[in-house]
Amino acid sequence: MNAKLKRTALPDGAQLRKLLAERAGELVEGGELVDPDAQGQSGVDLLLVDETGRPVFVDVVTGSGADVPTRVFDHMDWLDRNRRLFARAYADAGVVRPEEPRFVFVAAGFPSAAARAVSAIDCVSVRLVRAESFLIDGEPTLLLEDVRQSPRRQGERPPARPGGDGDGGEAPGRGIEIQSEEVRTLLALFRSGVDGLDGRVREKQVNGGVAFDLDGRTLAFVSVSPVSFTVSPGDRLANPIVVSDRVSLERAMNAVVSLFVREHVAAPDAAATDGEAVEISDDERAKLAAVWGGGISGGDVG
Repeated sequence: MNAKLKRTALPDGAQLRKLLAERAGELVEGGELVDPDAQGQSGVDLLLVDETGRPVFVDVVTGSGADVPTRVFDHMDWLDRNRRLFARAYADAGVVRPEEPRFVFVAAGFPSAAARAVSAIDCVSVRLVRAESFLIDGEPTLLLEDVRQSPRRQGERPPARPGGDGDGGEAPGRGIEIQSEEVRTLLALFRSGVDGLDGRVREKQVNGGVAFDLDGRTLAFVSVSPVSFTVSPGDRLANPIVVSDRVSLERAMNAVVSLFVREHVAAPDAAATDGEAVEISDDERAKLAAVWGGGISGGDVG
């Protein structure tokens, strides 16, 4: 028996988001749905995560699509302003590389000028998807098709921004790049965690690596090699920890948190001396647990 096929207009609102959410793996290879109704302030409708932990923002365009190039930068500006909060909110969902977002725009069509303008944006990965709606035996379905763009390095990692806010795989100022995708993800997770400790943490290039500074003091120094990265809490020569797996990452995180608590959480006149345990309030412990995911036991700090 032949199926009845009928072309229809794209559904509106919740129905269209639902149909797209069911096709997450087609919107981005290996994509998984994180938030089916994001309702982002900059116009994001769905949030996905790809296989490497990069967030994928899906924007359903209901107008002409002529403003898509502008919307790319609206989304990027929103993420820049809210990156720490965003990283904390979605870390448990596998989003560990918020500094490397991907954007997917879905519409019934895009003006050729808008597509050409998007092709010229080389600092971020942007995909345009044309959607058509059909009823097959009365059931709605979508046909999704890539909009061909002018040749460019589509999906290339964005270059490092001033201040060390580049991708998670290469320390700014250093020509050595981490070759292992797993270690790249570990580094991105470490950076997000340190960044989330305090909004005043700043990254800067120092002697071929990256220093995370807070209140004029170095919280951690990171250098990279092709198969690992090394974390030195505080003084770059003190107790370096080579990170190449989850266990060593946890050790490095705990060491940085310990230094953070001693030097930046405890009051200066109540700071512990060498060999003394550091007392952490319940409120401080809850905040640290939110940042690091699993919390920190009393024996890990001090």
